Amino acid sequence: MNLQAFCYLALVKFPEQLEPSLALLAQAEKEECEKFVATIRELPKSELLQRWAALRFEESTRISRGVFERCGVQFDDLPPAVGNWWAAWLERQHG
Repeated sequence: MNLQAFCYLALVKFPEQLEPSLALLAQAEKEECEKFVATIRELPKSELLQRWAALRFEESTRISRGVFERCGVQFDDLPPAVGNWWAAWLERQHG
């Protein structure tokens, strides 16, 4: 799980649920999130959204590159349902 993405999403969409959600994480992850949230908590919502979008774009690019390198298929050429399943399967198989 990308903890930064988790923190951005929590602050943008569910700020009132951030603390209860952090309590569900393992101690090391919780501490990492708390440190990160302390650095971004005061940012405007637009900045949080921008940073979250950039993180998601990086993740999508990494997954697409991995699919192409392993299978020779452009991820974006696949139907969404197949692409999502394939990406999840490759992630489980190859990390």
